[in-house]
Amino acid sequence: MTAWKRTFAATLVAQICSILGFAFAFPFIPYFIKDLGITNKADQVFWSGIVMSATGVTLALFAPIWGILADRYGRKAMVVRSMIGGTLVMILVSYVQTVHELVICRLVQGMLTGTVTASIALVASVVPAKRGSFALGMMHAAVMIGVCVGPYVGGVVADAYGYRVAFRIGALIIFAGGMVVLFGARENFIPPQEEAGATRSAFRSVFVAPGFLAAVFVLFSVRFSNSIARPSFPLIVKDILGSEDRLNTITGSIIAVAALSGATAAALLGHFGDRLGHKRILICCAIGGAAASMATYYANSLSAMYVVRICFGFAVAGMLPAANAIIHRAIRGDHLGKAYGMATSLSMAGFAFGPLLGGWVGGSFGLRVPFAVTGACQVVVAVVVFLAIRPMLPHTDPPGEHP
Repeated sequence: MTAWKRTFAATLVAQICSILGFAFAFPFIPYFIKDLGITNKADQVFWSGIVMSATGVTLALFAPIWGILADRYGRKAMVVRSMIGGTLVMILVSYVQTVHELVICRLVQGMLTGTVTASIALVASVVPAKRGSFALGMMHAAVMIGVCVGPYVGGVVADAYGYRVAFRIGALIIFAGGMVVLFGARENFIPPQEEAGATRSAFRSVFVAPGFLAAVFVLFSVRFSNSIARPSFPLIVKDILGSEDRLNTITGSIIAVAALSGATAAALLGHFGDRLGHKRILICCAIGGAAASMATYYANSLSAMYVVRICFGFAVAGMLPAANAIIHRAIRGDHLGKAYGMATSLSMAGFAFGPLLGGWVGGSFGLRVPFAVTGACQVVVAVVVFLAIRPMLPHTDPPGEHP
């Protein structure tokens, strides 16, 4: 196995472990908040929005810093760092006693983690550009696999042993992912010799790279629109179910099948991205996501909810690898850490504000209204992509860029 394939495989496995570990209990935050003493449904939606937004706020602030350090000291070190940080946060969350402590832990999570961005930067730095779309698609498929398995198994564990045990098991899984990268990934990293002002110049070159800002807007819009409905979704499932019997298991299974659909979409559309064109994929996925969101607004049974979330997962999952592939093609290899750090910082603002807006909208106007807002946001994404992103020519590797 060549060096880049070994690193890609190790990072892929680690990505699955990290997302699986985080997804073991975090999708059930609205239920966990009730255990922390918030019993009113409107208050649960409100606090769920704050808790889910907290990580996005600090992640947006710290992502550029980690990106600079990744280009200076290596991307592998950043992956291991993020997973060790995730392990510590999950352990801390398992001991919180108030919703305020939970918010603090989520803020710390954003400061220390960022496993997805770190892993993508590592893979993008070692994979040949002609395989970049496929590799980045598989990395997002790994995210979907983790989201698929984590909530379902975590829901079973939470129903049987409680949320705190689920958090601790999740911490062990994330730690295992960090060890896979530490001992399995290979990075022939040579620290760059930067002159004074080189970092500032590198940031400027990233910002003006063709398609970079448009791709960042797509990432922002996807994370913003997808997170709007997260505070409401578990409570809608609870209303449809009508009881708390196997509530976590059923909620986790709906998230799981949507994620499985997303994993399939990320792998397939990532593979065909270079042939079909990333712009075309982004537009089709945005329109499909809008239709699925509006269908979710009207879903009144568990079977209908399964169907519409499968469609939504498939549509939206194809957008992230396409946007990241545009960044991969537009940015020099020695600036990838900064590029993905900035992209994460700007796009995570969507992850920060989305749940806040969703928590307010859901608590003020009804639990299902955030799904209508999500659909409208997806339509805006399709229009912006159509107007702002130009089709890109096939990319070739500079000599000696990849092993």
